[in-house]
Amino acid sequence: MTTDAIIESGMTFGPYPAGQCFYIEKSACYRQVGQGVKMAEFLLLRQQEQGPTLWVVEAKSSCPSEFTAYMDEIRVKLTNAFMLGVAACLGRHTAAKEELPEAFKNLALKTASFRFVLVIKGAPDEHLAALQNTLGAVLKPVIKTWAMSPTSVVVLNEIRAQKYGLILPTAGAVP
Repeated sequence: MTTDAIIESGMTFGPYPAGQCFYIEKSACYRQVGQGVKMAEFLLLRQQEQGPTLWVVEAKSSCPSEFTAYMDEIRVKLTNAFMLGVAACLGRHTAAKEELPEAFKNLALKTASFRFVLVIKGAPDEHLAALQNTLGAVLKPVIKTWAMSPTSVVVLNEIRAQKYGLILPTAGAVP
């Protein structure tokens, strides 16, 4: 759907190769679903050692002190984006037929891997493991019912997201 950079929560994601990113939050498919359905930012299709992996990416500008509600909101967004993405890949939404990249339409869902990724701008490295454990705990029902790997949940700050090739370095930053 897009090869343009995606600007979310003060970070610039991408640009990604043609056909590898579906900006689900801005899609007609999502607009058809309607109000009241929270959504993660985008889906990214990556070729990894074990084969294709569909990354569901949510970006946040900070981590508030009300941690329980925060993680519940993230769970809802990631889960909704995952379900809508899979439904779109299966052709269950007419809008997806027009806007979904071919690589997503041809994705072998039976053998594909999935990864839920939360990128938090400014999160200290020493907090990432605790955040990842908490997010993994709230996503456990999805991880278990879909037989996903325990490593399917990742929490990154913008520096680590750069290392994964998710976001561009800040202008003037030293790599």
